[in-house]
Formats: sequence, structure tokens, C-alpha cells
Amino acid sequence: MVKFYPVVKLNEPSLLAVWKGQGFDCIVVRLQDVISLRTGKPNKTFYQIKECGGVHNFLDFDGKIILSLIMKDELLPKFDEVRYSELINTLNPDLFTTVDAETYEHEFYTSKNEVKRSSIETLKLIKLCPNSKPIGQVKGSSKKHLYSHIQLLKSIGITDFVFHVGDFFRNGSPNMISKAKDYSLFIKKHVDSLILYGMGCQKRLLEFSFADAYVTFNHFVKAVNGKKYAGPCEYNYGGGYKPEVVKDNLTQIVKNMSKTNYQKKLIKGGVCPWEAVTEEKERAMLAQEAIMKEE
Repeated sequence: MVKFYPVVKLNEPSLLAVWKGQGFDCIVVRLQDVISLRTGKPNKTFYQIKECGGVHNFLDFDGKIILSLIMKDELLPKFDEVRYSELINTLNPDLFTTVDAETYEHEFYTSKNEVKRSSIETLKLIKLCPNSKPIGQVKGSSKKHLYSHIQLLKSIGITDFVFHVGDFFRNGSPNMISKAKDYSLFIKKHVDSLILYGMGCQKRLLEFSFADAYVTFNHFVKAVNGKKYAGPCEYNYGGGYKPEVVKDNLTQIVKNMSKTNYQKKLIKGGVCPWEAVTEEKERAMLAQEAIMKEE
């Protein structure tokens, strides 16, 4: 069964309770919401959480909380392992994603260096945050990169992983969405558990249901853009942004997830046809990528 973990926007008071009553045992909060997007320094929300004694008390939530370190690229140079650890140890989440990196298609060497940087910072960061467990954020611009990063993260004891698919969905490109599925399937074959971050496309929930959990902020994003869910579809509801629409969207996503999990049980053997990627095909794809990089 695929689980759903909603993103809770910490710096928006009107949204702090929209997820309550939905039966979530795990939610996601973003480091990006407790810092200045200009300087990277802690903002007012961070100090409010600090006064409460941590994010659990701030949200009055006893379930698990994942702190996402996924953030805008321009913020990454403002952080190192020490700054990350100060924020993480104050917020005191149950889990945190490992350090983010700038990795883009067709930018092989930049991506390679970024993965190296994030890995070094992650190794140092884990030692500085003994009270929170890391979730490996897999980064890379090719399967070879992804595999290397997975093995490195595994070597330091990480068993749970997250992959940011949101960027692949952003422009609605069929090729990029196909690549998101291809990469996600590749990662899933090499890890114990996989969370897909930014997996909010309601019409493709079943298609990516090989994952263990989805994380999305679409309930908020759609409301900001004046859209409301009706089943897996969306429509313009008219008027400006309304917090109650965020809650309605979230409720609909929960219903869609429930239907998806039921539909998955109806598939013979529990495996979708497109999920079957043979080891031979996988090796061939890796070999082809290596050849293309050398050319």
C-alpha cells in the first residue's frame, strides 16, 4: 500500500491545522519555510518553534515528522553541515532528508561535483544530528550517478530513500515524466523503501504505485492557482486563494490515494506490466549511458 505524507507549510498559520483529522501518521515540513529565502538565516517561524521546544510541540503532533532539506538552488551555497545541524537539532524532527544538490539533465560534470559535495556534507551532518534519522535523498543526472549515490548512502547505514520527482513533472513534458518513472523504478530496485517527493499528479498515482509513499504540496499549490480537485481531475473554482480549498484538496487527495491502493490490489500478481524491468535491460541502459558520456 502506498502511503501519503502531506507537506505542512510551517510559516502559514491558516494552514497549520488543515491536515488534522485525516489520520496521518507521518507529515513533512520544509526547512525552507523556517529560513529567510534571501539570507538563509532563521526566520520568525523558526524562533516560534524553538520557543515551543520543537516542531512536534509546535504542531501538537505525536506522529512522525520528516524535515525536508530540499530547497531552492540559490539557497544551497548559504548552508554547510554546521548550519544545517543547528536548525535540525532545534526543530528536532524524527527524520530529515540528506543534503540537497543541483543536478540537471545533460549537465554531467556539474551534477557529479554537486553529488560529491552533498555527500561530503551529509557524512558530516549525520554525526552532528544524533537525535534524528537521515533519509537518503538520491541525486544524479544519470542512472550511474544515482546508483553510486545510493551505494554511498547505504554504506553509512541509510535504508530509507527519497527521490524528488516534482521537477520532472513541473512542465508537463511526457519525456520528463517518463524519465521520472524510469529513474524511480531504477532506484526502487536498489533500496528497501522509496518516497517520491513532489508526486502530486492525481492522474498518475497508480502509475507510480511501486513506491512506498508519496509526498506532495499540491493541495496548497492548486488552491493558490485557483484550482480544486474533483476526483483525479481539477477545475477552476473562481475567486482568490482560500485556506478551506487547501483542506478540500487535501481531503480529495486522501480519497484518491485510497482508491489507488484498492485498484492496485486488482492487478494480477500485484505487479503492473510496466514495472517489469529486467536485469539485462537495466545493464544495457547503463552501458549505453556510459558510451554516450564518453562520446
